Amino acid sequence: MKAAVRKPARRVKDVRIVLRAPNPPEYRNGGAAARGDAPSQGTIKPIERGFAVLDAFLGDAEWLANQDIALRTGLPKATVSRLAQTLTALGYLSYSEQRRKYRLAMAVLTLGFAAMVDTDVVLQARPLMQKLADDNGVFVALAGRDGLDMIFFENCHSASNSATVGLGVGEHLPMASSPVGWALLACLHENERNYLLDHMRPYHKRDDWMAVRQKLTDAETQIADKAYCVSSGDWGPDITVVATPLQLDGRMPMVLLCAGQSRTLTKARVEQRAGPQLLAMRRQLQKMEAQRAQA
Repeated sequence: MKAAVRKPARRVKDVRIVLRAPNPPEYRNGGAAARGDAPSQGTIKPIERGFAVLDAFLGDAEWLANQDIALRTGLPKATVSRLAQTLTALGYLSYSEQRRKYRLAMAVLTLGFAAMVDTDVVLQARPLMQKLADDNGVFVALAGRDGLDMIFFENCHSASNSATVGLGVGEHLPMASSPVGWALLACLHENERNYLLDHMRPYHKRDDWMAVRQKLTDAETQIADKAYCVSSGDWGPDITVVATPLQLDGRMPMVLLCAGQSRTLTKARVEQRAGPQLLAMRRQLQKMEAQRAQA
């Protein structure tokens, strides 16, 4: 069995405007599903067993064989073998032919990273993000860095506009090829930015890399001038993205963004409504974080 390879980030050209199913009636009214008190349907045993296998790695052992996992979980060895192979194929475990053992893989780290880093920030940001999405009929997201990619921590869709950007929570985009990544790079210390750019450079042809550097320079200029950058066409010919860095004391740098069809996010709407509202949301989150730190 080969070691699992991390699922690659989505290519920028794969980003699309998609039609979204309408929200259920209780979504806007705080119904059972929204409150989280819907009737329980019980646990799903295969999922429960899969997480039991992952939990077996919590402790002092980096590598575990099937018999080790079976001993720690109480599951039959044959069941452990099937679950371990599935989790390896999905990228949650890696397998060593030499050791004939498994260990946790990158997909688990990504999930933990997204949950650990800014769960409270996501909770604070979500109602503000939803208001921005509804006021402007756009997709709104909060993203951060995961290696050389940007990972989406949270997103909100407009309640009135069924056309939205087809990106979900946990998805990755290459930092170097995304306006979200350019906004993040623009706010980093020069040493950290240069370190990341040096590691991105080998993945690009010379002409492509020169274009990326120009895009980054343009984003830096826009952010220095108006605190956000605007990109039209980089996520597709009909998508406009507005992004601003979000820096909170003691937190990893993040990016707030809104995106939508270019006919919705016109230059005038960006300058008069979406851009100022995005910056107001950033200031509100910074204020809330400062108050939380003082409490």
